[in-house]
Amino acid sequence: MKLTETINGHEHDLLVAIERFELVAKATHDVIWDWDLEKSTVWWNDGMHHIFGYDPAQISTGPDSWFDRIHPDDQDKVIRKIYSVIDQGQANWSDFYRFRRADGSYAHVHDRGYTIQSNGKPIRMVGSMMDITEQLKSEQAHKESEENLKFAMLAANLGTWNLDPDTKMLLFDERCLELYGNPADEFLSYEKVLKYIHPEDREWVMTAVAKALDPELKRDYDVRYRTIGATDGILRWLHCKGKAYFNNFNQPYRFAGVSRDITDEVATQQKILWADQQAAMTIEGSGAGSFFITLNSDEIIYSPTMARILTGTENKQITRDVFIDHIHPDDVQTRLDAYAEAEQTGELRYEARFIWDNGSVHWIRVIGRNFYDSAGRAISLSGIVMDMTDRIESEQKIKTSEEHLRTLIEQAPVATTLYVGKDMIIDIPNEAMLKLWGKGNSVIGKPLREALPELEGQPFLGILDKIFQTGEAHSEKGARGDIVIDGVLQTFYYDYTYKPLRNSEGEIYAILDMAVDVTEQVKSLQALEKSEERYRQLASELERRVQQRTEELHRANAELINSNNNLQQFAYAASHDMQEPLRKIQSFSSRLQSIYTKQLDENGVFMLGRIQDASKRMSMMIDDLLTYSRLTTREVEFEAVPLDKTVSAVLADLEISIQEQGTQVTVEPMPEVWGNRPQLTQLLQNLISNAIKYRQRDQVSVIKISAHDADESEMASVPKILAAHSYTCLEISDNGIGFDEKFLDRIFQMFQRLHGRGEFSGSGIGLALCKKVVQNHYGHITARSELGKGSTFIVYLPKPDKK
Repeated sequence: MKLTETINGHEHDLLVAIERFELVAKATHDVIWDWDLEKSTVWWNDGMHHIFGYDPAQISTGPDSWFDRIHPDDQDKVIRKIYSVIDQGQANWSDFYRFRRADGSYAHVHDRGYTIQSNGKPIRMVGSMMDITEQLKSEQAHKESEENLKFAMLAANLGTWNLDPDTKMLLFDERCLELYGNPADEFLSYEKVLKYIHPEDREWVMTAVAKALDPELKRDYDVRYRTIGATDGILRWLHCKGKAYFNNFNQPYRFAGVSRDITDEVATQQKILWADQQAAMTIEGSGAGSFFITLNSDEIIYSPTMARILTGTENKQITRDVFIDHIHPDDVQTRLDAYAEAEQTGELRYEARFIWDNGSVHWIRVIGRNFYDSAGRAISLSGIVMDMTDRIESEQKIKTSEEHLRTLIEQAPVATTLYVGKDMIIDIPNEAMLKLWGKGNSVIGKPLREALPELEGQPFLGILDKIFQTGEAHSEKGARGDIVIDGVLQTFYYDYTYKPLRNSEGEIYAILDMAVDVTEQVKSLQALEKSEERYRQLASELERRVQQRTEELHRANAELINSNNNLQQFAYAASHDMQEPLRKIQSFSSRLQSIYTKQLDENGVFMLGRIQDASKRMSMMIDDLLTYSRLTTREVEFEAVPLDKTVSAVLADLEISIQEQGTQVTVEPMPEVWGNRPQLTQLLQNLISNAIKYRQRDQVSVIKISAHDADESEMASVPKILAAHSYTCLEISDNGIGFDEKFLDRIFQMFQRLHGRGEFSGSGIGLALCKKVVQNHYGHITARSELGKGSTFIVYLPKPDKK
């Protein structure tokens, strides 16, 4: 029965047809649609939901539900074509276009429709829509892959070849034919192609092919050889790679690969070798040494300069073993690691210590390069050696100078720190600065804005930013600063200086902050201004002089932190500019005390007394710091120093103190030591003075000075620096008050005291000076003591070299 008869009224058959249609629609993975042309309605099956995400029940029934979802660029073409089929009464229609999914994306579809006609007129169109998006992507990816492979082959200038192991016939592509000089032969056999290979390389190639086709070996084919062009006679270097394929019977059925022209690369390597030989002559003129090693025989060609750099003499006969025999034992692994890396990269580079024939140690830099033959095997090593000892020693001196700078900042008597970079990272604040901020060590390494957030809104951060931009230093006296201490915002006043520090390129990398808390002075000044005019004038003059002295101290301390040159300037300032204001303060305060004592109240008299005590302590501290800085910055000359004469001179200088204290001094025979006479005199004077000063009041003070040669067992725990010298052990013993040995490390630090100033006078720098003198002499100082039973200070000093 025809479908048209069903449409004309056979309801039963229509229901059967509809049921079959729906079963077909469910069985397919396509979207099935039915367009009633007379009623202008469109029906969609569930595929509309599964494939495109639409619920068919929620889609409008008109054809616009279809047409409106066609991509705008495809819509006009599709609609015109489908109506053309309908108008012309054609049986079917198909097209490719883009259809919008429910999520807004577009799918590529292949849509096909078939018309149903009644009385020669189309009344319905039934069709199916297939999502071909993934298929198109796969085809496009495959196409791009083929194009990329073709492009890569062209870009790499590769030719392809294929050898039939049975017939021994070769199939070359166009590029491969070019690499063999375009042979005129229509068919190329393996034997024919061998004739185009250079005679010296032919055996090497045949061996490689045989190993690749051997079922037992199945070696990868990777060879470099020369060809002589079949028609043009041109010599070419080729690099060929390939692989043989074997069947289930372990028989080769295919041998294929690629060939690449490396003629220019080989020529470049040869030019590099020649250039390297020319460079070796230039290297010799620069003070470096050159060498050339043939790897298969270890034969070495070297310059006299290289022999001198590695062994200390130019006339010594050198073999390659010099790189092993003379290297420092601790650096052997460094050399081994460098050669292991050179096997991978072809570049040799390392720095190590070499021991000369005379026993001295030198830092040597070795730089080399491997050179390869046509088969890629390393055949030679060419390189240079350079003596880096001076550079490394200079770096060590710079490091030592930086450590001295850090020590001076940490031990400076005023609050000092560095702000590094534009973020103003807090670096090496000394104890005085941490106390001034009241924040502890937690601020170290943090940006200033983060560590002290209360500074926001105050002028300090803006001033620091401006210094980083302009490079102009800034200082201020009596500046107000509000700091949070113990959770409470408190007001202080400071004399401070911001000084920019520049690196070797002249760029500002940090700002030095030196500050003095003058809160008490400012508050005292404010109180004095409320008093009588005469007292206000006196306080104003006194404050001006104190501020002048503080400013000079800032400048001197700022000079301390830069370098040894800055330390020298500090020494000059300490010896001249700083002592004079102190003397004036002492002089004027003494005159005030003698003339105006009756006119001052009790508080004023107390303050004058405090000023005098503070100025005396400051004068003593400056003298000791000056002495310490001279020990740090001045180069000293060593000589043989007889300790017996030095001890006698020191005892003569201390004769009055010895007599006043009733001290008994015993001196045993003294040897000579290797050192600087003035510094050793200062060392002995400080140690003997301490022995006299820290005596017990209820018994006779006894001091014993002795010396002996330090043996190996005694020196085992002592850091021995001068290898060419033996050492003398100097001991200064007393029966004084002694100290607890748990404070042994502390007593040699600056400004560290175990007793109050009321018990024993002093600046707290004396033993730090002693330690510095001993360090300058490459020696060691320590002590033994027990409370109430005296102390023994032990000093190890080098003896004169007897060679």
